[in-house]
Amino acid sequence: MPSSRCRGESLIELIVALVILELAGAAALATALMAVRLDRHATRGAADDANRWERYRTQEITPACTGAPLADTVPLLLPATPDRPSFPTALRCGR
Repeated sequence: MPSSRCRGESLIELIVALVILELAGAAALATALMAVRLDRHATRGAADDANRWERYRTQEITPACTGAPLADTVPLLLPATPDRPSFPTALRCGR
């Protein structure tokens, strides 16, 4: 008789353990998917930042900017991208 009671308790313990494993697996999967999504977002954002820096540098070395007789600050608006908002900045030109 005691063996049948133990068998029932072990079945309940097994079901509880499986539910806990299922929850832990779902949490691990959600964390892994979030990490992949954030990595993809950071990679695209880094590419946007590099393009913005290239545009800023191109504007900075134009003859109109480097050859200006007086020092001046020119506004430059970098457009919004899917991963970055628009970015207004100032470009220093002149000598």
